[in-house]
Amino acid sequence: MKFDRLIRSGRAGVYSAPRLVGPLRAAARRAGVAWLDFDLARVGDREAFFRRCAEVFALPDYFGHNFDALHECLLDSARRGTPGAIVHWRRGSGLARRAPDAVATAFRVLEDAGTYWSGSGRVFLVVVDRDSARGFPLRPLR
Repeated sequence: MKFDRLIRSGRAGVYSAPRLVGPLRAAARRAGVAWLDFDLARVGDREAFFRRCAEVFALPDYFGHNFDALHECLLDSARRGTPGAIVHWRRGSGLARRAPDAVATAFRVLEDAGTYWSGSGRVFLVVVDRDSARGFPLRPLR
């Protein structure tokens, strides 16, 4: 139950997804942690990325569709007392190819939000499929 321990530890950050995400998803379910499917198929630019963020993270109507607003909304989510979230970033190769700066900034925002979540004892992990971010240095999830 490696993933159960990892979730209980309040781990945070952006990591390379394990080869099989099923066991991680099952551990999230057992812990009552939200599993967010961040499917980036057909997302090729910044605006489409922010629209997808609004859907997946259930952001409020006033979300400003920029990285500062995304950061603030993710911090607000942590204040609502949810036990945590695991974001499965997948099928993002098109976005990584067309807007690598946006992906790099998104990873920094998500990493920082995760640090905030973990400071309050909640898990916030972003696990990125290998093909979604070629060329980005991601730590393995261990």
